[in-house]
Amino acid sequence: MTPSSHNFTRLPTDDEGDTLRPEAAASLASTTSNDDILDGLLAKVGYGTFQRRLLIMCGFGWLADNMWLQTVIIILPRVQDHFDVSDKWVGSVSSALFTGMMFGAFFWGTYSDTRGRKVPFTSTLAITTVFGFLSSLAFSFWSLCLMLFFLGFGVGGNMPTDGALYLEFLPKQYHYLLTFMSVFFSLGAVLASVLGYTILPYASCPEPTVAEPHPACDVSVQNNGWRIMLASAAFTTLLMVLVRSFWLRLPETPKYLLSRDRRKETVVVLQNIARINGQDVQIDSTDIPRSSPNSYSNNGNDEEEVLLNMDRDHDGVRSRRVSSEMDIDYDNDDQRAPMLGSSNIDSGPASEQQSLAGTLAPSVASETIYGDTIEENSKWKLLFGPRWRRTTILVWLIWTFTSVAFTMFNVFLPKYLETLGFQGEAAPTRKDVYWDYMIYSLAGVPGSILASFMIETRLGRKGTMALSSFGSSLGLFLFSIIKSRVTMLLSSSSVSFLVTLLYAVIYGYTPEVFDTNVRGTAVGTASGLSRIAGIISPIVCGILFTLAAVLPLYVSLIGFAIVGICVILLPYETRGRAKD
Repeated sequence: MTPSSHNFTRLPTDDEGDTLRPEAAASLASTTSNDDILDGLLAKVGYGTFQRRLLIMCGFGWLADNMWLQTVIIILPRVQDHFDVSDKWVGSVSSALFTGMMFGAFFWGTYSDTRGRKVPFTSTLAITTVFGFLSSLAFSFWSLCLMLFFLGFGVGGNMPTDGALYLEFLPKQYHYLLTFMSVFFSLGAVLASVLGYTILPYASCPEPTVAEPHPACDVSVQNNGWRIMLASAAFTTLLMVLVRSFWLRLPETPKYLLSRDRRKETVVVLQNIARINGQDVQIDSTDIPRSSPNSYSNNGNDEEEVLLNMDRDHDGVRSRRVSSEMDIDYDNDDQRAPMLGSSNIDSGPASEQQSLAGTLAPSVASETIYGDTIEENSKWKLLFGPRWRRTTILVWLIWTFTSVAFTMFNVFLPKYLETLGFQGEAAPTRKDVYWDYMIYSLAGVPGSILASFMIETRLGRKGTMALSSFGSSLGLFLFSIIKSRVTMLLSSSSVSFLVTLLYAVIYGYTPEVFDTNVRGTAVGTASGLSRIAGIISPIVCGILFTLAAVLPLYVSLIGFAIVGICVILLPYETRGRAKD
């Protein structure tokens, strides 16, 4: 048949230049993706000033996430004093924050897949700042919970979006930096513990003594340290927002743009990154193959498929085909490979055109030949399809049980430390408690740094996660049988180091293992599930704490052991993108 300017999607050719049959094209689709194309172009652009600045800006999101978590944990005993809340219900403050984080993770993770990464990047910390200041002005226990819920909705979007965003600007050989970025997560805990150490001992109700076990306290005057701490965290977040807004004008990620077949914008973004990095790189649209449509519809009705709205762009003539299910752009370029269905649509038999579409539909219904673009309602189907099902379930279990185990140990640690007393040792003061908690937080920083090196050794991502999760379980066991303050501090610091190492790899592995088209949804859901665990854990931990102080530790011990088992069962090792 005679070629026409009204062309359908291009079908790849074999080594001899012959057009492949639809079945062969579908097979090729599974091995050729936008990720492969962008990896090559990002390697061409290189690593430089742009990525270094972006590392800090994305790191702010992770820092804010943990800073707010630890801030709320540290102020719990002081909030309990202020509003006279029982041990059973004081955990509701943390649960409110985690609930907001859950909704934020689901919402912003899905939003970033469907609308892009840029808006969440600029919005999450702004929302956090506003409600951070408002929470410091809370007039009741439940108004504080409400403000922290909305704060959590903002800060909860940082983990699923910032990691994916940074990864999609990185050349492949620098993917280990996503794990290194978790050092900001550790610094968030350190910053919160420093604020607690410098503020709370001097702006809280008087400590109980043997002579006066229940000292009088005017909470409106003497117990405002927790308000000052919340306001200080909000001011710190505001500084992060200002840096994000003015230090670097962030574009949409090239991988997201290409997954939407927005080639012109992809080229512009890559050229700008190269310019900021000081690279003299020439990239144009011919370096990026055109993606095929998301899906085909063969309902047997010619009337539902028409050609209209012809317009011209720099590549040549583009025609738009509208069907009952989609609105797709097509391209004509005489310098490129033959196009699928390149027969003249005016003279070719309708049944033949529909036959070709119908033949191709089952094999590439929700994939592109050269790209990763899929229908939005297919993302969940893909995550639970044959390729991703096992990985999806195990990754989500890892996030959930890590959150349970970490929260059980961490949420009530300051209060637990205040109840400790060892034979021959004086009971710790609040200043001692906050000092110990600061050491505990500092111990996690080396874990983040070490993780970025360990994942590139023979251990890989999986081995590092397994070692740290089982090690955390052992550390918790030692903590549960402590006999002195020194051994308590050593064992808790080892747990902090290993858990931070574990989180560092989890945060890097999760966006790395999933493809661009489902990355935001997969990571957002994983983060959301961890927040659900965080909602339940403080309340359960409070109940367990009233029964026996060590019960939360045993739950944590078992939780980390389950995480280690799930890690071993993971099918993919992402070091070098190798698969087991």
